[in-house]
Amino acid sequence: MSASFVFSGLDELKAQLRHLPAELAAEGGHLVEAAANGAAATIKGGYPSRTGDLRTHVEVTHTRSRFGARSVLRNTSKHAAPFEHGSQARHTALGANRGSMPPNHLFTQTIIAKRRQMYAQLQDLLVRNGLTVTGDV
Repeated sequence: MSASFVFSGLDELKAQLRHLPAELAAEGGHLVEAAANGAAATIKGGYPSRTGDLRTHVEVTHTRSRFGARSVLRNTSKHAAPFEHGSQARHTALGANRGSMPPNHLFTQTIIAKRRQMYAQLQDLLVRNGLTVTGDV
């Protein structure tokens, strides 16, 4: 008694698997860039426009490769950290109060929200392409 297996379409499956990372990286790259650009727009819109310094120093850089994409969003303004994290109460040598600045977590909260949305979109992309995704976003 003998048994044999015949696979039909194996060459096509191998070809699809070879192209899958590049196709996922291309489509996923659009999602990553869109999330970063959306976050930058939200952050710029949320900053006060008194001098415009915080808005004009928001930078987004995108890097793509055959297997992935990366976007970096940063604010290079010297006022960005105090605006985000706040400041302690300041006093002169004579004890006059010069005030404090409460934290405004606009940058951090926007990044967290946009990243969560992006992860959900990337998860949907993988599922649409027949992959199984486990875990929470």
